[in-house]
Amino acid sequence: MFRTVFVLFGVLAFTIPLAAREKTRQEQMSALFTLIDKADQMVVYSEGFKRESVVYRSSKRKDFEDLKGAITLKPKGGPFVCACVDGPEIALLKNNKEIAAVWNHEGTAIGRSIWEGDWQNSDPDRWLRWFDSRGMNYARQFFEEMRSESRKAEDDERRWLKAMPGSLKPLWSKALAEYNPPKFPDLKPLDAALKREYPDTQNRIRALLSWFGSGAGPWSGFPGYEEIAERLLREHPTTELIAAIENRNLNGEELEGTARIFWQLDVRSGPYPDSSGAEADPTRSLSKELRSGQGGAGEESIR
Repeated sequence: MFRTVFVLFGVLAFTIPLAAREKTRQEQMSALFTLIDKADQMVVYSEGFKRESVVYRSSKRKDFEDLKGAITLKPKGGPFVCACVDGPEIALLKNNKEIAAVWNHEGTAIGRSIWEGDWQNSDPDRWLRWFDSRGMNYARQFFEEMRSESRKAEDDERRWLKAMPGSLKPLWSKALAEYNPPKFPDLKPLDAALKREYPDTQNRIRALLSWFGSGAGPWSGFPGYEEIAERLLREHPTTELIAAIENRNLNGEELEGTARIFWQLDVRSGPYPDSSGAEADPTRSLSKELRSGQGGAGEESIR
């Protein structure tokens, strides 16, 4: 159930007319229900990769009927392929021989061996109630955790966009579309826009620090798009970064961004060259000082 890589294939979306897609969806459900009706036993495994642990076993027809009632497929919701370890996984057997498998994909989708992948369901609560009523509450717990993380990610991104320098907002969609590490977007248009909005270098740096200090929280393991702000800051030599904050009464976001960028320079790069190419390394003492209490979340964010 731990997601590693997610790849979505719109197998039917652009090649089959809507009516045909809907027919295919109904046919898929009908074919699955036929197999459920044929099965005389179900074995539920905690996860589907190794099937090491059996968490439920039944031959009761009510379990099969309830399973059919729990399954819904969202129009245009699949199938898609996810390189994940899903679970629980329900093996359907006839005369002790497996004829099909149905599995839970994070509560949001239903996988099935016949359509070879996952399909988004239209009623996650209805689907998860089948597991709840049979003592497999962890499926819902994981779903709720994922939903909470998704809401937090949306809130984090809204805060990030609100803190973004105004001149970058019209350019952000294009920059984000080009962001695909190790490939990074062309920073020249962003630099040019920033220079028009903030002709003074120190004001420009402080605006970037405030933006960089408005991220999701962690200084490592943060959303990838925050690295664009880091790249823009790293274009400035250390001497310019220090000059922009010296003898300034920085606000909370500026302090957080300052501590964060100097920690990045300290940990990732070691000594950082100034504009002349000579190595200058005030970052270690400064980042340590900021982390000790002046830099917002400080070391608690390093995780």
